[in-house]
Parts: sequence; C-alpha cells; structure tokens
Amino acid sequence: MKFGSTTVNEAYAVSMMLIELLFILIAYHICTFSKEEKPKKGKLDFLPLNTVTTGLFFLFILIIATNRSFLHKLSFVWDIATYLKLKISGDLENVSPLVSIMFPVMRAYIVLFIFSLINSFKLKQGTKLMLSILVVLINATIIVGISRFSIVYASFPLILLLIYFYPAYRKKVVTYTSVFFGLILMVASLAKFSGNTKNADVGGFFTLHQLNAYFGGVANYAIGYDSYEKNMVNPFDKYYYFISDITQNIPVLSKFSNDNYKTNIKFNNHIYGAGRSRDQIVPVSVAGLYHFSKYFFYIYIFVLTVLAFRFETKAYTANSPVLFFLYIILAFGCSTSMMINIGSLSATLFINLVVFIPFFTMINKLNLAK
Repeated sequence: MKFGSTTVNEAYAVSMMLIELLFILIAYHICTFSKEEKPKKGKLDFLPLNTVTTGLFFLFILIIATNRSFLHKLSFVWDIATYLKLKISGDLENVSPLVSIMFPVMRAYIVLFIFSLINSFKLKQGTKLMLSILVVLINATIIVGISRFSIVYASFPLILLLIYFYPAYRKKVVTYTSVFFGLILMVASLAKFSGNTKNADVGGFFTLHQLNAYFGGVANYAIGYDSYEKNMVNPFDKYYYFISDITQNIPVLSKFSNDNYKTNIKFNNHIYGAGRSRDQIVPVSVAGLYHFSKYFFYIYIFVLTVLAFRFETKAYTANSPVLFFLYIILAFGCSTSMMINIGSLSATLFINLVVFIPFFTMINKLNLAK
C-alpha cells in the first residue's frame, strides 16, 4: 500500500476502526430513539430580494474580489496545473485564514441570491430550474487549491435546496447533477494526477494507496498509531496537542497553536520525513490518540456523529435557505470526518456556530419582520 507496509500495528488499527463503528452505532441509537417530539419541518423559500440581502450579495463579491492572494487558490477544474506550478514555485502569497474559512459560505450565499433572482423572472418553472442547475454546475467547476472535496462540499447542499425549491423536478435534478458531477470529479482527478512529465492516469486515483489516503484507511490508522508510539506522548503533552490541533486554523486563536504539538506534522513526518511540506489527512481517531490516549481515541468519532445527526435535524427544521446550507455543511463535515483534519473541522464548526449561524439567524428574523 506504498505507505504503512512496514507497520506492526495493523491489528490495532483494525480494532480502532471496529470500535469506531460501535460508537457510531451508539450515537445513532442515542439520536434516533430520543423521546423528544420530532420537530416540524421548516418551510424553505427563496431569499427575499431586498436591501439587506442585496447588500450582502455585493459585500461578499467585494470581499472575494479584493483578496487577490486568495483568488490565486481558485481555479477551474481543468486548469489545476496552473495552481500546482505556483505552489511548487513558491509564488503563492499567504492567504488570510479568515477569508479561506468564510469563502464556502460567501460562495453559497452568492449562488442562493442568484437562485432567488432567477425565481423572480417571469419564466416557466422548468426553465428556472435549468438556469439554477446551470449556476450550480458553473459553481462546481471552480476548485479551491487541488481539493476535489471542495467541489462536493460546495455543491451538495445546493442540490438539496433545488429539490426543496422544485419538488416536482426531483428526479431530473438528481439525474442531471449526478452525471455532471461525475464528469467534473473525473476531470479534476485527471488534472491533479497528470503533470508535465507524465500522461493522465485514470486508474491512479482508484488505487488502494489513494483510497487509503483520502478516506482514512487502515494503513493511515496504523501509521498514526506508529507515530503516536514513536513520539511517546505523555499525559501532560496531550493538553498541548489538543490546543494546538483545535486552534491551528481559527483566526486569532491560532496564536495558541504550537508546531511542536500538531498531530498533522507528527503524522506526515512519520510518513514522508517532512511534516510541514506535506499535508495528508490525519484520521480524527489518530488525533484522538494524541489528545485522549489509546483508551479513549473514539471520543471524537462519537461526538462528531452525534453532532452530524443534530445538525441534520436543525437543517430540516430551518426556515431559511442560508441556515439550511450552514447546518447541512456542518452535518456533512462531521459525518465525513475521516476525510478532514481535526483542525479544519474545528475551524469550520467555530466560524459557523459562533459567527455565521447567529448572523444569518438575525438576518432571517429581520426579513421575516418585513
């Protein structure tokens, strides 16, 4: 499997994954067998085209357009090579972490506003839907860095919203978008795994090594446990690892993060011998080893699974498309935690729960009051 072939801890890695499944099942039962009354589903409608929503639309466009260093991270899926050249050459400027974290929400809001604008046109429902799908597909061709996951992350909730907005066309929405997204992900993968010196290899991104790397496979768990043992993490260090990992991508709070206590650096250093120049995904339970010990590594997967179910419930009871998007993003992020570093996930949770959800809840109340 390229990496992890020399480990002697594969049995423990498999045990970790089985214990994870057990705690996911426990979380599922806790969330689905609750005696609480099921909340009523919210009524989702398009954004009202008023001064507040229009002002936010232009403000978000302005913020993105004026951050040139961040714009260099954006490219079309068929032109990833340009970004890779800039990254390898070291010509990329430092990007504001705040803009990076805010971008998915600003991007989604811009698309939602365009949905609402299209809905205001005097056109047939089928025509409105096709125009809206076209907007989603154009949005999906823009990739952040080389992260193909950002394509799914940015588009999946929007497709759910289109199903809500146009329930009579549910099958068409699913069919058209599924085919197109399959093609987009294929093009993005070909561009990523092709370079100036080699031809595109379609099979390259379906190898066991790639699947293991992107989806937190058993080899990554074994390597994570190897690195945990090698670094001899004592009980007093766990606090520092926890603080450094959780705060590393959160603006202002990142000053409490220390490179000497970051699991992604230790993990990547164990694989490549270069912790800062590589950034392979660290399974959350490997971070759990460093933070809670080998006896309580499953805490993260349990908590995140509970949160995923809770956020999903909140999404389907929301009465604002923006709040629906935010809660679905949080549910999606928590349920795909094997594909996201704990630092990125904590930043997403922080910025949405502390900033965006309160902000758009207030905006929604203002719109309802009008």
